[in-house]
Amino acid sequence: MDDEINITALVEKYEQMRFIGKQMYLDADEFALLADYYHSMDDEEESLLLLDEGLKMHPGSPELMLLRAKTLVFSEQYTEALDYLKYITSAEDEIDLALVKIECLLHLQRNEEVDELINQLLNSELAIDDLYEFITELGFLFNDVDLFDRAISFLQESLKIEDDNADVLTDLAYAYEMKGDFEEAILYNNLLLDANPYSFEAWVNIGKLYSMNEQYDKAIDAFDFALTINDKDVSVRKLKALALYLNENVAESIRLFEECISQAPNDESLYDSLFEAYEVMGEYDRMMKLLDKKEAQFGPAGILIKRAFVYIYQGDTDMAHRLFEEVPEEDHASLDYFMLEGELAFNDNDLVRAEAAYMKAALISEENEDIIDRLANISIAQEKYEQAAGYLDQLLNLSPDYPTAKSRLAFIRFEIGSKEPFNEIIEQFSEDELRTLLQQILGNKHTDFTRFTREDMLSRLNEARENRVLFKNIKY
Repeated sequence: MDDEINITALVEKYEQMRFIGKQMYLDADEFALLADYYHSMDDEEESLLLLDEGLKMHPGSPELMLLRAKTLVFSEQYTEALDYLKYITSAEDEIDLALVKIECLLHLQRNEEVDELINQLLNSELAIDDLYEFITELGFLFNDVDLFDRAISFLQESLKIEDDNADVLTDLAYAYEMKGDFEEAILYNNLLLDANPYSFEAWVNIGKLYSMNEQYDKAIDAFDFALTINDKDVSVRKLKALALYLNENVAESIRLFEECISQAPNDESLYDSLFEAYEVMGEYDRMMKLLDKKEAQFGPAGILIKRAFVYIYQGDTDMAHRLFEEVPEEDHASLDYFMLEGELAFNDNDLVRAEAAYMKAALISEENEDIIDRLANISIAQEKYEQAAGYLDQLLNLSPDYPTAKSRLAFIRFEIGSKEPFNEIIEQFSEDELRTLLQQILGNKHTDFTRFTREDMLSRLNEARENRVLFKNIKY
């Protein structure tokens, strides 16, 4: 509290003297306190002025020199900061000095020197408080340069000394999230909620993590908790709407998206998400009205292409063709334009043009599942089975549960005549998927496969394969 009173009085005194134009004579530590205060208030210009004035008055002050180096780091001048640090021959806070050097070296990718400095400090028998500060800050610094494994290592050591530091738990959750380990990220986020069950940010973060981990029910619950704390936050409502959509509660997601648009009409992403939800529900009239609303809000860019797609969904390819011809030149190199061109060509059975258009789309969006799926279908239609198999393998790597992908790959393996690859893909089918596949293959609505064992079903598949009737009833 005394420090707060002192800095408040010091700031008031400083600003009063500046107002009347009178120069102040301050100790080095007072200049440092003032510079740090203005930095915390995001007034970098005033902070830098104080440091420069302080160094004129106290040119050898390690504290002021260290702060000056930090301003260079803040402006990402890492080489300059490292050169400046060479002039600091001693410092009261050796750990702070070392950490600034390490930050510079990390950003300059001089990792061997980083390890040398770290080992030097760790081998110097630091007091427990100093050790805690050092390894904690190291964890933060390694996170900043995306070296997440090393960040995790230091932050977990930090937790052994103090297990309730919210910043450490937050950074651990972040590091695991960046590594794709959502389970561990959720674990550390839950520890944050144990410490503060009313943390709005923690509930939002864990909702995002549950969504990324495809645990949509839990994500929705988390977003609901966040909204009980702040029910006006549109961004959280949008996240909940997306989770509802991914959880196949499309009707409720539509209701929430519509609410979000009324609250945040300038958020273009809301229109795109609602458009997709309307598409799933086959709400074509509402899609057209939404496009009118989006055009009025954001202008005509991309609207004709979207309208053309709606006409395709409704089976009116003639109108879609007419709109395609009217698409302005500036939209001709867009992802949606190439996908529309490809879809229209595919409908016209112009497979060469369809393939060319979707290949252009793939160059813009390399891991787009819909594009890869379409290229696989086009390849099958052209009887380019090896090429189609490659696309379907890629699709299954991206999305193992992509609808019909395994069935089509099995069909291709069969047509190619490779028994081992065929058996390999069939082994990936669950029992329920095998039952559905058998029902499709045999075209017999009256056969009850529920009592069939996996071996029975595989035997029936093999029989169909030998009789060359496999997949003859399946339509794609």
